[in-house]
Amino acid sequence: MALRHKGLDVESVPWHFTDKELLEKTGQPRVPVIVDGDKWVNESSAIAAYLDETYPERPLLMKDAAGKASAQFVEAWCNFSVFAPMRAIAVMNVFKIIHEKHKAYFRESREKMLKSKLEELSTDPIAEKAALTAALRPAEDLFGKQDFFGGDVPSYADYVLFGTLMWPYMVCPESPLEAGSNVAVWFDRLLDLNDGYARSAKRAADL
Repeated sequence: MALRHKGLDVESVPWHFTDKELLEKTGQPRVPVIVDGDKWVNESSAIAAYLDETYPERPLLMKDAAGKASAQFVEAWCNFSVFAPMRAIAVMNVFKIIHEKHKAYFRESREKMLKSKLEELSTDPIAEKAALTAALRPAEDLFGKQDFFGGDVPSYADYVLFGTLMWPYMVCPESPLEAGSNVAVWFDRLLDLNDGYARSAKRAADL
């Protein structure tokens, strides 16, 4: 979404959980990663900052210090408040749809990190959806007043929350967002940006 916001031509490279060798030049094993000429950049916020610094003539993701602070706040909020209820909703669904050759790695790494069997993560789907709704309350209130975090136009702060919520949207049989909520309306708005770029992504529900 950040790259589309900047209007940059992009070639996407498929990546899987065990394809660690593809990322060796970054010195770490995780996506996202972009390669721009001979420059390798990893980690979402670093990529966003790099895009604004390198292509300042294109629409900015973070227009000023306030925009950067807003994005940093939303990122911290997602990491500490929004991700937690989503794990119970989404992790087992990821396991169900990934290729068989990646399942052993995924199970071992996630169960070690979460200190729980994958099958034990979700025990009450209704309560888990309610917990996510509660975690999203700050955004629910905000999007009742304006279309995006920055007002009338999207910014990197929007893409941070949107990217976070794309995880369950992509892997779950149905969206965990409350239908008709302000967050759900905002999410649909982001799906339709850039000629429906995000909406065209294939979901588990479509397979």
